[in-house]
Amino acid sequence: MASSSKRPKKLEVRGSKHPLPTEQLISKWFADEKTQVYYFEWYAGRRIIPPKTLKLEWFKNEGFIFPLLLEHQELGKFLELEGPYYPELIRLFVCFASSNEGIMQSGFKCNLIKLDGPTLKEVVGLSGDGSTKPQPFNFRDFEELTTFRDCHRNLETTNYTKFLAGGVKKNSRLISFIIAWMIKPRLHNHGQMSRDDILLMHVIKKKIKIDWVSVVNDCMWKARRKEDGPIPYALLLSRIFEKAGVDLKGEKKIILHASNKIEKSSLHHMGMLKQEDKWVFKGDVPPTPEPTTDEDGVPSHDEDQPPQVEVEPERIRA
Repeated sequence: MASSSKRPKKLEVRGSKHPLPTEQLISKWFADEKTQVYYFEWYAGRRIIPPKTLKLEWFKNEGFIFPLLLEHQELGKFLELEGPYYPELIRLFVCFASSNEGIMQSGFKCNLIKLDGPTLKEVVGLSGDGSTKPQPFNFRDFEELTTFRDCHRNLETTNYTKFLAGGVKKNSRLISFIIAWMIKPRLHNHGQMSRDDILLMHVIKKKIKIDWVSVVNDCMWKARRKEDGPIPYALLLSRIFEKAGVDLKGEKKIILHASNKIEKSSLHHMGMLKQEDKWVFKGDVPPTPEPTTDEDGVPSHDEDQPPQVEVEPERIRA
């Protein structure tokens, strides 16, 4: 795990060509001017990864089986988080973060907030204590290429060098999408699976319980260390702030809208359509044959099948 002593690279504040104001803005969060200047130099411009939410029951009703795998991992409450999120408070949390044996904690406005096992269990039901990071060598049956190949619809056309998610089966496609946007979220390149994505796909599909508290902390530390690293888990952090009793009065908040929800429009975006009450990929739908006609426009018969001739029943003679 990362240490809080590791200083991130300097961040240029976006859109600011003037000296930073003193005794203004969100100075109520800072003990002195030096701390405020540090925040604006390093963290004020950090982007927040747009959060996603979903309803597992909706996908069950649509015939998908992946919700059962996610529920086995006790991820349901975490994935169904809703409500507004607080971008400035999230940036402040990351700015003031320190490490307690690998667990990220941050104190501001008389609140010490920890991303530890008890907190994540209470707020979203995540299991683990943050002590065990999932590693490929922890799972003897894990083989990256095999896991990726087993997810694919067409083995002959699969590109095994780029790990593109577009060709995987529909339930695996949804799991991949949820990993990239929600479980270990990133800002770009959601269509290409990383090694961490494939490892998480493996443990989810094999129903292997892992330390999800460690997964969350690992993702948060990576975001903090990276220059201009986008910050994940906006909904999770905001619900933790509320639970901890942080004063949210007057704080900027962002309300979720349609683009934050994973549902029908997301399936269309992945190239799926609904046919006969089942979701299928467009490329897997056999084309409907058009009836052929002869030169006179009369429907012609298949050459391999003789024309069907209706025969009148014989009349019964008295």
